Amino acid sequence: MTHPYLFILNPNSGTSIGKNSAAVRERIHSVAKKNAGSAQILFTEEPAHATQLVREHMHTEKWKAIVAVGGDGTVNEIAKALVGTDIPIGILPLGSGNGLARHLGLPLTLDAALKRLFEGKPSTIDSAELNGIPFFCTAGMGFDAYVGHLFSQQKARGLATYVNVSFKAYWSYKPQLFRLNGVETQAFSLSFANAGQFGNNAWVAPQASLQDGLLDVCTISPFPQWYGTALAYGLFTKQLRQSTYINYQRATEALVETDTPPMIHYDGEPLQLDTTRIEVKIKPGSLNVII
Repeated sequence: MTHPYLFILNPNSGTSIGKNSAAVRERIHSVAKKNAGSAQILFTEEPAHATQLVREHMHTEKWKAIVAVGGDGTVNEIAKALVGTDIPIGILPLGSGNGLARHLGLPLTLDAALKRLFEGKPSTIDSAELNGIPFFCTAGMGFDAYVGHLFSQQKARGLATYVNVSFKAYWSYKPQLFRLNGVETQAFSLSFANAGQFGNNAWVAPQASLQDGLLDVCTISPFPQWYGTALAYGLFTKQLRQSTYINYQRATEALVETDTPPMIHYDGEPLQLDTTRIEVKIKPGSLNVII
């Protein structure tokens, strides 16, 4: 008996898939066959196409999993269509950040990720929403959203580009005023973490759990320029913690109000909102993932 898997591949993801999508497709078919699985592979053609493909195909077979082949944007597009269903998402993390895969401890090479996919079991995790937009890793506003916006405009992807964009943005960025649950706060960034990291092992909330039914809300206050190095070090060594400039709280929901519609990001995807009221909430145990 073969187990059918649906793979949705984003040929524009990450740093290498676009050039190697034919080889990736062959490898998926080969490994699936060895593991008594059958693979149907679809390619995305534009933003939001993955969500459409899932909705069109999710009931055409009794899928063992619908697999995101790409980065956090591709994972987000596929997972949002699977929230609240019994169909698990599988992840072949071939993007530039791979935040959810890294938090889950999934392998980051194609062969190892395929092995885990066929040997792994479904596990239930939380998802979250910002103004109705699903996210699975992190969402937020402030510096991270600004960097996400700049990063999305770059031709080259990957960690080096992200670091370069972040470094340049750091010197010109000005903290913003937010009202978080009615309390006015000046913040460098405001993050809502379902998973612990943005991607690229930048851990904004090292204590965050995908299975606790809570969001970790991280507020980074304005800080002197010299502190930027310590902040970056803590971020990439998984050592950020409560301090003079960093505040953590846990919540099932939050309300943010701003004076002007903010730029936000959800799972690294930047979006300019057209409202000054931002509602964030957790959806406990709403997604099945193969791990």
